[in-house]
Amino acid sequence: MQENINIWAFLAGLGLFLLGMYMLEQGLRGLGSRAMKRFLAEQTRSPVRGVITGTVATTILQSSSLVGLIVLAFVGAGILDLRNALGIILGSNLGTTFKGWIVTFIGFQLDMIALSHPILAAGAMATVFLKQDSKPYYYGNLLLGLGLLLMGLGEMTGGFAALAENVDVSVLQNRNVLVYFMAGALFTALIQSSSATMIIILSAMDAGILSLAEAAPIVIGADLGTTSTVMLGAIKGTLEKRRVALSHFFFNVATSLLALLSLPLLLYFITRVISMQDPLYSLVAFHSFFNLIGIILFIPLINRFIQFLHWLVPDSQGKGDLGVHIRRVPTSVAEAAIEAVRKELFSLLIHAIKLNLRCFKLNPSQAFPEALQEYLGEHHLYEDDYALLKRAGGELLGYTYTVQTHTLDEDDIRVLTQLNHAIRNAGYAAKFIKDIRHNLLEFRHTPSETIQSQQAELHKWAAEIYRRLLTLIINRNPELADEHYQELKRELRNRYESFQHDIYQTSGENRIDDEETSSLLNVNRAIYLSTSALLEATGVLLHIYDNTKP
Repeated sequence: MQENINIWAFLAGLGLFLLGMYMLEQGLRGLGSRAMKRFLAEQTRSPVRGVITGTVATTILQSSSLVGLIVLAFVGAGILDLRNALGIILGSNLGTTFKGWIVTFIGFQLDMIALSHPILAAGAMATVFLKQDSKPYYYGNLLLGLGLLLMGLGEMTGGFAALAENVDVSVLQNRNVLVYFMAGALFTALIQSSSATMIIILSAMDAGILSLAEAAPIVIGADLGTTSTVMLGAIKGTLEKRRVALSHFFFNVATSLLALLSLPLLLYFITRVISMQDPLYSLVAFHSFFNLIGIILFIPLINRFIQFLHWLVPDSQGKGDLGVHIRRVPTSVAEAAIEAVRKELFSLLIHAIKLNLRCFKLNPSQAFPEALQEYLGEHHLYEDDYALLKRAGGELLGYTYTVQTHTLDEDDIRVLTQLNHAIRNAGYAAKFIKDIRHNLLEFRHTPSETIQSQQAELHKWAAEIYRRLLTLIINRNPELADEHYQELKRELRNRYESFQHDIYQTSGENRIDDEETSSLLNVNRAIYLSTSALLEATGVLLHIYDNTKP
């Protein structure tokens, strides 16, 4: 009976520990995830800085899995390139070892259950009674998570200490190194937490169940097992996600094999050369040391490793494909999601302009600048491509609305609202021209020389406007973008009014009948509304915030 109680005490402690980690993560997301994401995006200009960033971020968040998932989102959105993301992944391996140092330094010197009581009380009260989604509420989550962690550590430590007195520890001892390694990998993959595995190992060592030589290969295995979280997050993901996940896996495989092969040498260095005699400190030093060696050896090979990843997971998507970017980024990572939406808006505008050029029977390759020629691709029936645009726009709007439900940041909500408007404008721009396709067809086949002249003028104007819109979209001169935007806006209005005046004048001279006049006015207005919608959406894309209507 006593043996069963001890086992349940250990399992209860493990459950409290994992729940504490969850509450800590929730609190950090509510309070600091936006700042952390900006930090990750800005501090990764080189792999070395990426390693430092990954180490610091994981030390603060105490979750290499969370950092890994954020990196997946940022790579998918194009905020981080694969090369710098690898630095964060490497650094997260080192950062996750700091929890062992913290627990070893204070965890086994204190009555953790007694210490957890006031922290749990304050955190639980705040979590239950304070307004949800407020800063005080998330501070309560942090306290509750910390209290649960401490109580879980105390229960696990106590459970192992009592278990050592009631269980034949020889069953767990004198096993092959590979057995310990596989046990660590499988157990960590099962519970999805290398930190929890590390705490269990330290508790077992403190209780005398495991020696340093037996615990070390389990820790190596735990590092490999933790890759399962990121692998699961990318198993059905797109190319970039799979590359990041595989980089995490292969790095840990290489580091684990290196650590296993040099295990006696590493333990000798720690216990003899630097004379670290306490087995608990020796274990956490070993954990940090072999990860640091792996990072130092791996950084010079990053470029070759990236080539290997691209060979292993080759590119398959075409330029301008709709929906590619938002499928790479979870809606819960607002800043990365916003960047993905901007990339989708870019593709949406290109797609809408291609559709409109086809309505005018203009060759897109002649209107598209050289920098956008690769976006031309192949096209299908107009109706099919238009339906694709509508579906992509609907999917994108649904995505942005979901992102809005996951963020409380007012700046994020404002930007998402502007992007929603721009997405709708891209769809309207294509619809306005689609609605006058029959008029354009009639103009091409009319015997009236006046109408044919007007049509030629419309086509010439449309070709020029779309060319200038595309030039503005790629924005080769950011410092002049606002000036070009305002200039094009004025020209659209002036050209609309000038052409409308010409139509009325031609009609007054009885050179066209009432039906032709109505059709020309309708076409002129549709072109103006379409190009204005495209321009306004381009302004949002380029961060040109113009609250006046074009």
